[in-house]
Amino acid sequence: MFLQDGILHFYYKEIETMDLDMAVTCVKERLEFTEYKSYPCLVDVIMLKNSTKEARDYLAVQGNEGITANAILVNSMAFKMMANFYIMVNKPRNPTRMFTDKASALEWLEQFKG
Repeated sequence: MFLQDGILHFYYKEIETMDLDMAVTCVKERLEFTEYKSYPCLVDVIMLKNSTKEARDYLAVQGNEGITANAILVNSMAFKMMANFYIMVNKPRNPTRMFTDKASALEWLEQFKG
């Protein structure tokens, strides 16, 4: 996790299945890292293989605290379609889009910088 040009970059390590405890820990560490300030966020989930429903539900609501917009980086169109379904079902509180390339994701996030 790091800040660059007003955008928070968050990269998940290789995780077989993210559960609720892991999701809570990730959000807590992110909020502490940003000192509870809000940023647009590039979230790279390429190494994340699966997540529980409880983790997804938590991330869709509480996980968006301190985030002005999420650009979620995935590695395939198939994963992008599944992730877009997640957005439709879980309805994150802030603008959220899926991308398969980092440059497009960062370009989209520019409009949400403070």
